[in-house]
Amino acid sequence: MNSFFGRFLLSLGNVFSSLVIGAVALAMVWIYLPNVALQLFRWAASIRDWVVLANWPPQYEVALRFFVDERQIVYVGFVLASRIIVGLLIILVARMLGRKAEPEYPI
Repeated sequence: MNSFFGRFLLSLGNVFSSLVIGAVALAMVWIYLPNVALQLFRWAASIRDWVVLANWPPQYEVALRFFVDERQIVYVGFVLASRIIVGLLIILVARMLGRKAEPEYPI
């Protein structure tokens, strides 16, 4: 397996695992900390209203109302947080194993 294909698979696995970890984290907050989840959803609703209620032409506002939802905003926040945490863990494990970043060479 060449290094380009290996990097592709690792990055794809990182994205997939971040989506799953974000969903699990959101479910855990929803089940065990419902007050925090409620505040997150209220905050996301205010963000949605701020984005949607800007001075958009009607065709854009309809699309924004369709695509921008509180659940999506909160889920994306959890996914981004999980990507940051997974990235930091990868850096920590790589440093513990003594690996150094290899320079990028053009193909």
